[in-house]
Amino acid sequence: MIALATFLVGLYFSLEQVRRYRKGKEAARLKPDYDLLDEVVVATGKMEGVSAEKSDLVPMKELRSRVERAERRSPDLPFGEVVARIDAYEKTVLPDFHSKKLAGKKVSLSDLLDLSRQQGSALAEIRSACDRVQREIDRRIK
Repeated sequence: MIALATFLVGLYFSLEQVRRYRKGKEAARLKPDYDLLDEVVVATGKMEGVSAEKSDLVPMKELRSRVERAERRSPDLPFGEVVARIDAYEKTVLPDFHSKKLAGKKVSLSDLLDLSRQQGSALAEIRSACDRVQREIDRRIK
């Protein structure tokens, strides 16, 4: 009886050790993706104070490309939502040299204000999508 109990306790701890090893391996695999989402959140914070023109989108396009690669590595995580939110943000950019166009009345002020509001909303949606993916990663590794 004592031998059986010893065997069961040893088996339990062996299985627990395997489970922890797998979770650690999963955490190491997902850490670069988690850090990438942190970069996206920081970039959106920087973009928040600026009415973005097409020329300002270079960093976001590079981050979008990296998020797409993360989506291919981990298709079971909702990285596609982050990509979709970045795409929506890119559609709200102001035309290049919008201040000159406004002076020439080629663009209306209300249109520019509307695009600026949409940019702010899109940035908030990008951050919330990043938070959702990070929560899912946290749930998997804990």
